[in-house]
Amino acid sequence: MKVRLLAVCAVSLAMIVAARPAMGASARESDCVTVTIHATNSAGPVAPGTTIGLTGQFQNCSSKRVRFAYNLAAMSSCGLRVELASDRKTLDPGMARIWSVSYTMPLDTCSGPWEATMRLSDVNGGSLTTEGGTPASASTTVTVQ
Repeated sequence: MKVRLLAVCAVSLAMIVAARPAMGASARESDCVTVTIHATNSAGPVAPGTTIGLTGQFQNCSSKRVRFAYNLAAMSSCGLRVELASDRKTLDPGMARIWSVSYTMPLDTCSGPWEATMRLSDVNGGSLTTEGGTPASASTTVTVQ
């Protein structure tokens, strides 16, 4: 009797262990979020001290709710890096949100390209990609003169 009970417990434990990787794999499916970015008032070169607008959209292209963190940073051609915005968002399936930030170029900014990049990361530890499978990020370049 004790041997039979031990065998039933061992088989049950083996079934749980065997099923666990399959359950974990579905929880680690990559979430799909797209992001866009545009500089709104910089059709040509901008002067140091000019306030520019950065805007774009986050869109959930998954069939489930997605939680992600975003980070908007900029880098000048002379190596000055600026953190512009960061936060966390939750989007229901198919939902899109518009985002917007304004930034005044410092008076001592060097001439040349100034690149702003919006990067998204999964707050749940899974992978976060676009529909094409690339990391969820977008960049735009403004020329400072």
